Amino acid sequence: MLHLLECRGCRAQQTLPRRFHPGVVVAHLEQTERHGPCRREPYARELEYVHGVYRFELDCGWHTTGRWLKDVTVAEVAVLVQAFVDAALAAQEGPLSPDAETEARTA
Repeated sequence: MLHLLECRGCRAQQTLPRRFHPGVVVAHLEQTERHGPCRREPYARELEYVHGVYRFELDCGWHTTGRWLKDVTVAEVAVLVQAFVDAALAAQEGPLSPDAETEARTA
C-alpha cells in the first residue's frame, strides 16, 4: 500500500482513500492480535461495516478454538490509518543528512 502515498492528493491530505482503510486495519490486527498465549500471527479479514463499526474475523489457524471477532470503530480506524500514513511518509523521506539536521535545529 505504500505506493498509494505517491498520489499527490493522498500525500497532500496525508491520508488514504477509504477503500484502503480496512486493509490497514487487517495488517495492524495481524501484527498485534493473538489467540490467548499463542504467538502465531492470526489471519484477519473484514466481514462487514455497520453503523460506523468495522467487524473483522481473526483466525489463529493453529488451534481449533482460535477464531474470534474484533470490532473497530471509525475513530479507531482513523487513528490507525494516520499512524500508517505518518510511518510511510517518514520512511519515504529517510533519515536527515547531517547538514539538513543542523538546519532544522537552527531554523
